[in-house]
Amino acid sequence: MKTVLGSCMVGLIVLAGVCVYAVEPLVLYDDFNAEQLDAGKWVREEDGTGKSSVQLQDNRLRLFNRSYGKTDSDKGQDGGGIFLSFPKLAAVTAIKATVQVRDVKTTGCPGNSEATRVSTFLGGPFFSATSPTAGGVLRTVWALIGLVRGSDMTSSTEVMSVVSRVGQCTTADCKESTWLHSRYLGPIKRGEMATLRVQWDQDNHRFIFQRDDDPEIIFPYTLSDTVAPRGRHKGLRIGYGAANCTTSRSEAFMETWFGNVFVNESATRVAGQ
Repeated sequence: MKTVLGSCMVGLIVLAGVCVYAVEPLVLYDDFNAEQLDAGKWVREEDGTGKSSVQLQDNRLRLFNRSYGKTDSDKGQDGGGIFLSFPKLAAVTAIKATVQVRDVKTTGCPGNSEATRVSTFLGGPFFSATSPTAGGVLRTVWALIGLVRGSDMTSSTEVMSVVSRVGQCTTADCKESTWLHSRYLGPIKRGEMATLRVQWDQDNHRFIFQRDDDPEIIFPYTLSDTVAPRGRHKGLRIGYGAANCTTSRSEAFMETWFGNVFVNESATRVAGQ
């Protein structure tokens, strides 16, 4: 043990004879105490056909998105999302924020085997497991923590699931991924507030997730993680997939409020805060 202790530098924690690097501290990035969204801190992006809005009110951020499935088929979904992304994507390795879904609605289609889903998340791409091809995100590894509601869920329509997930893109546009980790972190009711955190601990090759003061969820991995991530979206989002339906109009709707976003300390230095 003396040999192990002697080889560990300041800032390391020794557990069972193994040196574990301490994770980087988090600092406040945005408290939304402004009349307009700070364009130096956030990039607004959207895809899909949903109707969305971004507002600041009472020191919180409101994201709103409503979408409907197509009516010419009973297969697949009409999907997309609204994103508030960090301008310096690679610099951000941790995100923490309070999240409250004030309203949510998912209606499915009897003739479509795919459910309608809406979700609100913190996270995005963190690294690539190999050097990506030009313009592609194949093998990029992403991690998320957030709230999900599906039309196939049997619980009350007021209840969502809190989940943590890690995946790796298997297509150049990342519309398909292999899930490396998926964990159910309990139910949450509409209007209930939660503090969520996702953190990439590269030194120890793991992701850390946490809901409120619950025990941390640790996902270790063995992938190569030295290549910077590809992709545009890392930050706050609402995502949706409205089931296509020929007999009725399926709806995917979510209104989410975010407060006090924290990130890893070094990311604010890169952003010049």
